[in-house]
Amino acid sequence: MAVPELLRLVPDASAAVGATLDPSRGPLERPNRSEIFGPERFAQHGRSLGETHAARFASSGSTAFFPRLRDNIRTLREAHHYIGWQATTGYDVSPAAEWLLDNFHLIEAQMREINEGLPRRYFRNLPVLQDEPLVGLPRVYGVAWAFVAHTDSAFDEDLLVHFLSAYQESRELTLGELWALPTTLRVVLIENLRRLAERVAANKAAREVANLCCDSLDGRAPESLDVLLALLNRRGVGESFLAQMAQRLQDPRSAAEQAALDWLRRVAPHLAELQTRLPAAQAADNLSVGNAITSLRSIGDADWPEIVSQTSVLTRLMLGSPAFAAERDDTRDLTLHAIERLARKSGKSERNVAETLLALMHGAADETTPGDEPKGVAGYWLLGAGQTALMLALGMPGSKARRHQRRLRRAALPIYLGAIAVLSLSIVAWLLLRHSGDGTTLSWLGWIAAALMIFPASETAVALINRLISESSRPSRLPRLALASGIAPEHRAMVVVPAMLTTPESATGLAHQLQLHYLANPEKNVQFALLSDWADAATEHAPGDHELLDEAVRAIDRLNALYPGEDGKAPRFIVLHRERRYSESERCWLGWERKRGKLEQLLRMLAEDSTSPFIDLGNAARVTPGVRYVLTLDSDTRLPPGRLRDLVGIAAHPHNRPRLSRDGRRVERGYAILQPHVATPLCAPEDVTLYHWLFSGQSG
Repeated sequence: MAVPELLRLVPDASAAVGATLDPSRGPLERPNRSEIFGPERFAQHGRSLGETHAARFASSGSTAFFPRLRDNIRTLREAHHYIGWQATTGYDVSPAAEWLLDNFHLIEAQMREINEGLPRRYFRNLPVLQDEPLVGLPRVYGVAWAFVAHTDSAFDEDLLVHFLSAYQESRELTLGELWALPTTLRVVLIENLRRLAERVAANKAAREVANLCCDSLDGRAPESLDVLLALLNRRGVGESFLAQMAQRLQDPRSAAEQAALDWLRRVAPHLAELQTRLPAAQAADNLSVGNAITSLRSIGDADWPEIVSQTSVLTRLMLGSPAFAAERDDTRDLTLHAIERLARKSGKSERNVAETLLALMHGAADETTPGDEPKGVAGYWLLGAGQTALMLALGMPGSKARRHQRRLRRAALPIYLGAIAVLSLSIVAWLLLRHSGDGTTLSWLGWIAAALMIFPASETAVALINRLISESSRPSRLPRLALASGIAPEHRAMVVVPAMLTTPESATGLAHQLQLHYLANPEKNVQFALLSDWADAATEHAPGDHELLDEAVRAIDRLNALYPGEDGKAPRFIVLHRERRYSESERCWLGWERKRGKLEQLLRMLAEDSTSPFIDLGNAARVTPGVRYVLTLDSDTRLPPGRLRDLVGIAAHPHNRPRLSRDGRRVERGYAILQPHVATPLCAPEDVTLYHWLFSGQSG
């Protein structure tokens, strides 16, 4: 075998050297490095590459991608191990080897992320190339390969956008291919690093063999050197072996060294040229390794949603719709992925599906009345009532799928309640059988006990069923508008904090809470209101009432002086306070229906423009006209930065707007009330309670 032959010729060589130079592994592959292109040349290459890329959807998916990736990772680790071993033995380390040794933790992290997190089904569904040299690999692999080759592994975001745009002038990439590009670029860079690392390791091993040969020239026949050189040439490192021997034999001091030098001149007549070319190749490898490692970092920092939106033909086409352009990125992604799935099912291109969808949206937008479904948004046609019409327009049998969806929705509640009932009864039956194993019938007391056990058993069943649903079902995200320039006047909102005025300090603290909400969400078209009552009392007016209200008004006035309103018409902060009413059921004077009553009266006043039920406090109680949304926060609830815009963006999206029944008494579609997720904040260790320990998680 080849490896024992190499070790027989150089008995002092280690097993690691023999494995690295094993000729059966074939010649070293050249690094993925070619002529460096500028923007214009890259655009020309992108167009020509798109014309030559013949691709198809493989029946069994891409089978070459993952074995190639595993082989690259294995070989790269072997090369790193050998380079690290050589560094510990005192050999000189090249700059490329230093890059690999110093940054291999980054390479390992990238390899682990790629190997563990790569969606295999996703990549197997991508179109694959049909022609050499990358036959059987995803088409996007060929795109990434060309980009890495003509940038020498350096990542440039603007150049990538330029290249992808030019490529798609001759051949469109699917949305899935564009989203696979960041991972594919990492994979191609890992392969290039594997080639470079293997090249560095093998050349080092060849130089080590040359040193060992020079140390034991006495008695070594030139024929053995011929055999050794032939083995090294099969691995592709014969020139490194010859260059190292030439460096060692510059000043021969014995007959054996002179004979070796004569042999060297015979097999390498252009030795000077060889000694000049190898350092240049080593310098090129040093640069390529440094670029590849830097690019692995840069790819993770790049704004890939922006890159995809700039280069995706589908995205650019959909951005022609004002409704789509106004949506947030995650909502756009839902639409784009729905188009992608529909294109696969229908056998049409993503462009054809998008053009059909836009035609339906534009044609129906003018026909929509305020109470109708929002036919001008993509969600109506992709996920809503218009799905059947869209599928028929694409030549697909859409009514059957839509009918199945409606049946599943109708059956969801009976299945849910039935599962709870069956599980509850099963728990009760198991407990009864366990405690009455003698087979005797239950007495009437036993039946009463069984009936009483239903309630705690149902609690267990509900918790278990809900946990199973939450773990197995993917949550559906409500579509939302981006509101990139802030909350617009047509979506004007009010943040209210319902509370009671009990002490002057509480009034000041509530005003401070409003200030924090504003500082976290400094929106121009939002008003912040303190929605207050006095505490319950035995009489309509109690001592100190007016002092408490005056203190609240002064605190609000101070906030308005610090943060004046933009339009100068209505203040940014207001106080909405109510008089007490006598309650027959409570036998005392209080604010009508307390918290719920305050909110109901406020909403009625805003919706119907009716007379204000609140005390006239002049400018401190002046509500900005045109408020469409009200966000209610408890006095101890925080509003994180940006969350107000998120909530208004959800409520303002046409797909979420409530549509009432004909009698106006119930919401048939959309949402009139949204309950945001409430999280328990982390707190200081000295403030940790049992509640925080249970619900907020471990704090640092």
